[in-house]
Amino acid sequence: MHDMEVWQHFLEEDVIPQRNAQIRALHHYYVKNKALIAAEFTALFDRFCQAVLARQQEGILQKCAYIHISLLRTSLNEGHPVYMLEASDRETDGKVGLTPFRYEAGWIYGFAEAWDQGCEERRKRYMNRIERHSFEVWMKEQLYPFHVYMVHAARYAMDAIRELASFQEIEKDDSFEVRVGEYRDQEVSESVYCVKERQRTSITCKGWLENKLDQDYIYEHIAGVNLMRGEYEGIDVNYTRFEEVTLTGSTLASSRMLGTRFERCVCDQADFQDCLLYDADFRHCDLTYARFDGVLGNRDFVAEAHGLVFGMNGVQFQGADLTYASFRGAKIAADFTGAELLEVDFTGADLTGSRMLERDALRVELTEEQRQMISWVKEPVHEHA
Repeated sequence: MHDMEVWQHFLEEDVIPQRNAQIRALHHYYVKNKALIAAEFTALFDRFCQAVLARQQEGILQKCAYIHISLLRTSLNEGHPVYMLEASDRETDGKVGLTPFRYEAGWIYGFAEAWDQGCEERRKRYMNRIERHSFEVWMKEQLYPFHVYMVHAARYAMDAIRELASFQEIEKDDSFEVRVGEYRDQEVSESVYCVKERQRTSITCKGWLENKLDQDYIYEHIAGVNLMRGEYEGIDVNYTRFEEVTLTGSTLASSRMLGTRFERCVCDQADFQDCLLYDADFRHCDLTYARFDGVLGNRDFVAEAHGLVFGMNGVQFQGADLTYASFRGAKIAADFTGAELLEVDFTGADLTGSRMLERDALRVELTEEQRQMISWVKEPVHEHA
């Protein structure tokens, strides 16, 4: 084989399979320990927010526009994987500002190190056809499938962080974001929480969404608008947060809603058919007569080519009103605990990994096979499943 063929064979037969194995192990670790991870991160964030507030009171920092959770690549290269927390206002964002608030991320990058070691053992079998230095350079650009678990952890912790008095007391800019990425590299930075005080009017927002612009709505915060009977089919609202929005009778069929949150929204008669709903959150929303036929929102779906896993938490319906809603042919792992499930249609639905309250067992029309797919619990659990 030519050198390029050797390299390609090494990637396909050794590197990628080992990466995916380590990602699965990391995923299992994260899902099992995410509550503890979130609690530890929240405690650090609390101390950090107190320091930010002190800087504002001293006049050093103006209204906070960004909080960055940044991987320090130099520390990672030295075998010490940490993320640094820093806050900035509009004027100081982008300027160097090291802080002592560091989050130890060894639980993530230990799996990346195991991947490296496993690949090194395989590389030696190629009798020097693949140089170690070349492989190291390549691997340094392949850490995103591991880094994304810091994004997941921070996003998951934001529910608790938002309740912190220290976080609430920080004076924030009209547009405020918490982002996770690499230090001073906006291109690989992802929003895990966004607040925009200045919102579009209902008419303007509806027109904006109906234009179905590519990439424009991801990570957005849309609040306090009436979007009823809108035509939003096929829209991409991954990780968008809808807050107190009315979507009565709107069409959102075939849309992408990875991690999309609907907080105190009215979505009665809305059409969500054939949507991608991995980790979407509809807790405490009005979903009467909503249609979720054919949606996909199962757990632990692995995209082998990219080393990414979707479905960390399942779809959240706790406390929602799903009266007369339809899930015909859906494939969904959802938490229905505390939801109103009167006359919900689950015909042909794959509910593997879903949860319902024991008291609803006789209220919901299911096949015996579907009942075996569900975990029946006594009381609602007030956290992500």
